[in-house]
Amino acid sequence: MKPLSALMGVVTGAIVTTLGMTSAALAVDFSLRGTFAQDDDVQLFDFSIATESAVTLRTYSYAGGTQADGTFIDAGGFDPVLSLFDGDGNFIFLSDDDESGTVANDPTTGRAYDGFLDIVLKAGDYTLALTQYNNFSNTTNLADGFRQEGNANFTSNFARCTTDSMFCDFTGDVRTNEWALDILGVLPPSEPDEGEPNPPTQVPEPATTLAFALAGVGALVHRRRQT
Repeated sequence: MKPLSALMGVVTGAIVTTLGMTSAALAVDFSLRGTFAQDDDVQLFDFSIATESAVTLRTYSYAGGTQADGTFIDAGGFDPVLSLFDGDGNFIFLSDDDESGTVANDPTTGRAYDGFLDIVLKAGDYTLALTQYNNFSNTTNLADGFRQEGNANFTSNFARCTTDSMFCDFTGDVRTNEWALDILGVLPPSEPDEGEPNPPTQVPEPATTLAFALAGVGALVHRRRQT
């Protein structure tokens, strides 16, 4: 695999990557930015942990803020969801909306819809999936894909959305296609070998090529706001 650190500062497709060293040996911080082409896009990021340690995964694109590399992100991006899987594709954790009070409130909607995970992980390989609400994993395994696969404009069906525009959030506000993500305290994310799908340095393909049944994660998913 080719380490993503080799692509530091290079724009590839729709993604910009910035690398920053942390104090822990071999561990690095990544600030990544990019765009989705349509509502059902899925962007995958592979990374490793050398020893059991705390890892931070956080988006900034919904309400804006300053990433770890110092880049200021404007508010206005789509409503992101972070889903974390282990090296075998087993579901570990999901962050739909941060409820810790860490992320900012969007100046337009007043909602804190950015994702935030501060989690201790054992040594091993992991995959982080970035999707748009409510494109959750179909099951508890990454190989089973995501529920909105093939539905390129699914957010226009939200009850409060009055247009056919993509990237409409739960409040009915039409957002941009931009995302911004920090992956902090990990070994360098990697680009899969040639022939493997969804390399993290490419514009994301729509979800996956398999045919998936519409099956929710059920109780694993925090159900969105009732108001």
